Amino acid sequence: MLRALFIGILILANSCNQTDAEQIRKPNTAWQSTDQPPVYPGCESRETTADQWDCFQASISRSISMAFTENPLPLQANAPKSVILYVEVDQSGKVMFKGIEPQADKAILQAMQTAIDELPIVSPATKTNVGVTAQVQFRIPILLQN
Repeated sequence: MLRALFIGILILANSCNQTDAEQIRKPNTAWQSTDQPPVYPGCESRETTADQWDCFQASISRSISMAFTENPLPLQANAPKSVILYVEVDQSGKVMFKGIEPQADKAILQAMQTAIDELPIVSPATKTNVGVTAQVQFRIPILLQN
């Protein structure tokens, strides 16, 4: 009986080690200056990645500003004049709203979410050293009031 228990424990321990070894490990890489940032439609013709990045940020700011111009929100007197928008671009190029600073009221958050949801699909960021698309997070300053 003791021998069967010992064999069972050995089999169980061996199967746990195999599960850990079979896990897929993602490469641990940092962003390089040679990597391709996400590219907003219309920014592809820019010559350098820095120009494409500037165009990307300006295009998102412009799109969000237009959304707020077309659907104005009555802002409270103590509402911030500008916010930092946190967004993420996934591997498929979808732009997703992650949050804003400073904290804003629910109406601004919902309007920001709607504006982000209406953005077009972008070309995702690419890690050129491994040749794969990457999920990236970034922040963009947005002016809410003039």
